[in-house]
Amino acid sequence: MRLRPVLLALFALFLTACQVDAAVDVVVTEDGSGTVTVTLAFDDEVIDAAPELLDGLRTSDLAAAGWSIEGPTPSESGQSVTVIAAKGFTSPDHLAGVLEEIAGDTGVFNDFAVARERSFARTTYTLTGQIDASINIERFSDDGITGLLGSPIGRSVDELEALAGRPLEQTVTLRFTVTLPDTAESVGGQVDGNTATWAILPVDPLPTDVDVTSSVEDRLPRIYAAIALIAIALLVTLLVFRVLARLGGRRAESRASDDAVQMRRPDRPSASDPQTATTPRSRPPRLELVVLDARGVLYDEANDIGARLVPFVRERGSRASLQEINDVTRAASLGRLSTAELWTNLGVEGDYFDLDAEYTSEFTLREGVLEFIDRLHDRGLRVAVITNNVLGWSTALRRRFQLDAHVDTWVISGEIGSRKPDAAFFEALRRMTGVEFADSLLIDDQIDDLDMARSLGMSTAMFVPAGAQLPASSPHPIVHGFESFFGRRSAE
Repeated sequence: MRLRPVLLALFALFLTACQVDAAVDVVVTEDGSGTVTVTLAFDDEVIDAAPELLDGLRTSDLAAAGWSIEGPTPSESGQSVTVIAAKGFTSPDHLAGVLEEIAGDTGVFNDFAVARERSFARTTYTLTGQIDASINIERFSDDGITGLLGSPIGRSVDELEALAGRPLEQTVTLRFTVTLPDTAESVGGQVDGNTATWAILPVDPLPTDVDVTSSVEDRLPRIYAAIALIAIALLVTLLVFRVLARLGGRRAESRASDDAVQMRRPDRPSASDPQTATTPRSRPPRLELVVLDARGVLYDEANDIGARLVPFVRERGSRASLQEINDVTRAASLGRLSTAELWTNLGVEGDYFDLDAEYTSEFTLREGVLEFIDRLHDRGLRVAVITNNVLGWSTALRRRFQLDAHVDTWVISGEIGSRKPDAAFFEALRRMTGVEFADSLLIDDQIDDLDMARSLGMSTAMFVPAGAQLPASSPHPIVHGFESFFGRRSAE
């Protein structure tokens, strides 16, 4: 069975209950990826009407489509049952597609998009869209739903209200939340910290507009800028003193000699003077260093928080919210928490070393990547790997795959205290490798990282695995696999 009928069947079935609480939570992380979580809570009358929900709900198609399913889980009181479905999105462009999978072509979630705008030391996130809850309930019935539940579910609003014994707005609630990386601002949503919430009724006559914004300020580039300004000020002061000293010495020599000749202006050197000949131009760029992103290029998994970490901690009893998981992981990826502190803060018990190894055990290397690195070395090129990752996890993966034997330099956000695509992160790369930006090539799957690298003078290539969705537009050459890298690269 396809994904859409399964999700529609869940919604249509729950609409027949006496009380249904539905929530859709969107969490956006700093790199533009994130997680969509659908939570459905329904009361004991649903269980009485369809007891097979507790042990017979089929979710294999959801799992095959990338959704992680938790439940059905009865409450401690036994008065309600909860089903949670979560799926990650790897870039802002993919959010709309994940939301469409929830309600199919019923037109509930429309025109959703995430935009990121970068300025110096600041990133602004904006999420917009529209939710239309006044849909035709009868559209929820199709052949897939009939096959799943044994009979058509499509009913009019009047029939649903008669079945529930009260108006539909008293039977069904929908809560939609958006969590952005920092303090949120919204016109129509109720804001609490970095989360904006909308409460939507199924009989609202007009669609609900979703518009929420937040800005993240990175203090490290500002500190670097302040240091640079101080250094410039000191350099200018030194140059002024040197110029004054030179002028003073020349005036003394002029007064000491009646035969002094007019001195040539220092800013107009003679073209015939060999000591003041024009300085040759700097050499043209030459490729010395190839830089690979870790998650999404070196490893298969690009969005491990939504796809791996959330299910991992949930299975081990964590009750941390998605925002708490995101905040704790981000702090650890900036070196502010060790992995031992990370697991403790997420409510996961056990030895941190074993947990690190277990969590990273399912990661896989991209096919052909080690052979690709070896071929680069054969050509006299060095290889660096960059990643926004927790230091302990990165170390566990390096040890597991014996990657230090292949990679010359590692730049890990959890070690240097800065995350890409910040300029400070790339400056750390330049200092640690000793290779200028113009002599480096970055292969990454995130367009923001590539844009920053190109602005600094690096060559760039966007990695899009064969069969994956291509970006709507990209100024960067696209490569689909390592085996063809030394041949022709796609210009799509």
